[in-house]
Amino acid sequence: MKGRFAPLAIWLVILVLVGCGPAPAATQVPAVEAPTAAPQAAEPDRVVNRAGVELPPDAAPLDQQVMRYAESEATWLTWDASVYDENVGDMYAWPDSCVRPDEFYEPQPNACTSWEVSDDGLTWTFHLQEDKIWSDGTPVTADDWVFTLQRYARAEYDFEWFYSMAGIVNWAGVVSGEVPPEELGVKKVDDYTFAITTERPAPYLIKIMADVWVVPKHVVKDRLDDGSWAFKQENWVSCGPYITEAYEKGKHLIFVANETYTGPFPPLMDKIVVNFMEPEVRWTAYRNDELDAIGGGYQADLPPSAMAEIMANPELEKQLVAWPNFITYYLFFDTWNPPFDNLLVRQAFSHAVDRDLLIEGPLKYQAVAAYTMNPPGFPGENVEELKSVQAYDPALGASLMEQAGYPGGAGFPKLTLYTREADPALLSAAEAVAAMIKENLGVTVEVQDLEYSIYMESMYKQKREKAGDFIFGIVPYEFDFVDGSNLLSVWGGCETEGADLSAMPGRHTWYNQDYNKLLCDAGVIFGDEEQRNTLYRQAERMLIEDVALVPVYHAIFVAMVKPDIRGQMLEPGEDGVVTWMRHRFSSRESLIYRSTQPRE
Repeated sequence: MKGRFAPLAIWLVILVLVGCGPAPAATQVPAVEAPTAAPQAAEPDRVVNRAGVELPPDAAPLDQQVMRYAESEATWLTWDASVYDENVGDMYAWPDSCVRPDEFYEPQPNACTSWEVSDDGLTWTFHLQEDKIWSDGTPVTADDWVFTLQRYARAEYDFEWFYSMAGIVNWAGVVSGEVPPEELGVKKVDDYTFAITTERPAPYLIKIMADVWVVPKHVVKDRLDDGSWAFKQENWVSCGPYITEAYEKGKHLIFVANETYTGPFPPLMDKIVVNFMEPEVRWTAYRNDELDAIGGGYQADLPPSAMAEIMANPELEKQLVAWPNFITYYLFFDTWNPPFDNLLVRQAFSHAVDRDLLIEGPLKYQAVAAYTMNPPGFPGENVEELKSVQAYDPALGASLMEQAGYPGGAGFPKLTLYTREADPALLSAAEAVAAMIKENLGVTVEVQDLEYSIYMESMYKQKREKAGDFIFGIVPYEFDFVDGSNLLSVWGGCETEGADLSAMPGRHTWYNQDYNKLLCDAGVIFGDEEQRNTLYRQAERMLIEDVALVPVYHAIFVAMVKPDIRGQMLEPGEDGVVTWMRHRFSSRESLIYRSTQPRE
């Protein structure tokens, strides 16, 4: 997914790669006790921000409680307009999520204080924080949440597919316009309760709810609004820790602590300034003290040259924060057409890639070798058992090519390896992979980088039309929710009876009915995560052995953070590891502040 976390500044965490337990089922989750937002009396030397929140004893003066970050120029200011196109502000400003994952990725109460699931696993009932308000004084009610999910269910919304994975009743019909939005399986029970009904049991729905960000119905009004509502100053309302103060096109967005916030993460930093800068200039801006943090996503902010400079400078190295992420960069093929309809060819390519050489070269400090779709530590991962299936073996690769009728690459067509708005590290890695294929298999490969929209449309068109020249590419997929099904769903899922191959689940031209059945069977199991993960491991074995993809690397996200920025996001726990990322991007800035005592 393009920049889903990078433009949203997912920085400042060292990720503990642990699995997650079962989602709550038919159990009541304790309600969150909302903190008091009213200003509290403080000692004369203590710092209290505009939201009335008293900062830690080591906090710098209030006029220094400003965080400067950088994003690309905003195209949209709200999540419900677009996820893939540049959107800035939504994660800082107006929304709040239903639940938020804890350090073990278990969903915890947030705006939704509790929930329960019916015995048949089809109906989820959510109870809302009753004192939560929009910053204009309007209560946040079930009407907002019902409207939010109705608004997500529209064809022009580029993240509709994600919410469709929950299997909400009538979702596809509402998206297509064949069913009115009122018939979506999301209903108001009372002012502070709403229910979601699914077509089949979906134990991971509660994890999807961590990415359901409430929309102010009284402001947006029109379900089909393209997102223009968020550009109007009179619409800058918020129920999250921060609220928009200023927006200047081509320059910046400014957010300040929300005085009306009543959730579990009251803001510490008083102001956040998001400067519009392209990635290639951010490292220089950071070095010149124009920014307080950069990086934390796809590696455009910190290219290999910057990383080499950082690792050679002890003072800079102290400011480096890095964490492995649940993201897989992989090679894919058009397996429905020659030459990649031949398993021998795909196997040959899988054995031609020297992942260790990439990790020590263009991906140094920023990746670990990948042998599976599900990364290490992810629920259902099977790395150790599958590591040898596609291991680097150029002699075996050459032999397989000969068996396929292409000795030394003779007769094999020249290939284009497509990349998607590649950062410097990925582009260097792609060129290295192309060179390996040439050296080990005798096949000439040209690397071509495409704009995001062109790339994705070409990929989907290849599947839709079952023909074309978009037959070989490298692309990342980053987790959306921590469940064994998530990354595997890229390759399939529950089938629609009678559907053409091009309409099968997944985004690539690979199809395996047994694989789809395993994913579908696992997806309806409640209360037994190990049983579900056993099925996911079986499915991934099919995926890797059939070489639907060649996993290349899992990214290590890196960020640079000024040493006077501290807080829960940056402080290690009892185990010595910072684990904050489990909250994803929700209210992350509310957990940091400027200190008079820099980090060691």
